[in-house]
Amino acid sequence: MNALEVKQLIKCFNKKEVVRGISFSVEEGELIALLGPSGCGKTTTLRTIAGLETPDDGEIWIEGELASHGRKALISQKHRHIGMVFQDLALWPHMTVYENIEFGLKANGLILAERRKKIEAVLHKVNMQKYAKEYPGKLSGGQQQLIAIARAIVTEPRLLLMDEPLSGIDVKLREDIRQEIKRIQQETQITTVYVTHDQEDAFLLANKIAVMNAGMIEQTGSPEEIYSSPASLFVAGFVGEANIMQVKTAGKDRVLTPWGELVYNTKGREGKNAYLFFRPHHAIIDNSGHCYGTIIHRDFIAGMYKYRVSTSGIEFKLQDQTKRDTGEPVKFSIRKMEILFF
Repeated sequence: MNALEVKQLIKCFNKKEVVRGISFSVEEGELIALLGPSGCGKTTTLRTIAGLETPDDGEIWIEGELASHGRKALISQKHRHIGMVFQDLALWPHMTVYENIEFGLKANGLILAERRKKIEAVLHKVNMQKYAKEYPGKLSGGQQQLIAIARAIVTEPRLLLMDEPLSGIDVKLREDIRQEIKRIQQETQITTVYVTHDQEDAFLLANKIAVMNAGMIEQTGSPEEIYSSPASLFVAGFVGEANIMQVKTAGKDRVLTPWGELVYNTKGREGKNAYLFFRPHHAIIDNSGHCYGTIIHRDFIAGMYKYRVSTSGIEFKLQDQTKRDTGEPVKFSIRKMEILFF
C-alpha cells in the first residue's frame, strides 16, 4: 500500500494555478524528493499534503484514507498525524531541547513516564542525548536541525514532511547533517516527502525524485533514471551539468550533428524536436579524436579543469585534468551521447 497518493492536485492563489494537476505516490518507508527551482510549487504541495493549505481540486490519500477531495477536507490537519520540519525550524527559544520535543507529546495527552521514555529514545536516535537541558540558542545550526527532526518524529507520525531543511546550513556541515537525516530515515523507515532546490540533497537522500517546474511534475523516477534518461528538455537542462543542442533528422535513422551524421533509431519520433545530449565528463580532450575545437574559457574546481569549447559554430562544456590555455586548439572525442526527442 502507498503511504501517500496525490492525484491531480491543483492549488491557486489569486486565480493563478501554482500547482497544476500534479500526481505522485510514495511507498511506505520511502523518501521522495520534490526537486525544482524556487517558485515551482514544491512548498505549496507540501503544505497542501499537511492540511495547512486547502487545495482547489484533486485528491490526497494517506495510508489508504482519503484526506481531502477538492476543497473538502475529510481528515483535518490535526488528525492527519504528520510530522513537519520547516525551513526556519520553528524551535521555541524559551524552551529547552527536552521541552521542545515534549510539546507534541503533551498535546497528544501522553503521561509523564511515556513522554520521558519517548524523548530519551528519540534523543538517542539523533545522537543528541547530552543536549536535553540546553536551549536552542546555545546549539549550532546542525544541532538545531537534528532537534527539529527529533520533535517531528517523536510522535511517530504517518508521514514526515521536510521543507528545505538544510538551506541555511554551510556546505561542510550540510554534508554531515545530510548523512544524519539519511541514517535516521532509514532506521525509522518513516515515509518522507523532502522539498529541495538542491540537487545533491535530492540525489543523496531520495529513493525517488519528482522534478517540478512551473507547478507541474516533469518527471518522476529513481535518481539514476532522472540523471541518465531525462524525460523533458527542462529535466535535461536542470539536473546536473549537461550539453544540449538541437539537431536535425536527415531521414530514417539518421541525425545530423555538428560533427557529422549519426546513426540513431528515429522510429516513432518523426515530427519531434531532436536534441544532442551529453554530460561534460563524457567529452574528453583526445589527440586521436576526430573533432576539433578551440578553448574559449577555463575554470579550476576541486582538482578538475572545466572548459568551454567552441566548435562548428557552437559552444559546449567538457572537463579535463590537464591545464590548457584559452585560445588553444584541441582535438576531442565524445564517449557517450544520446539523441533525445521532445
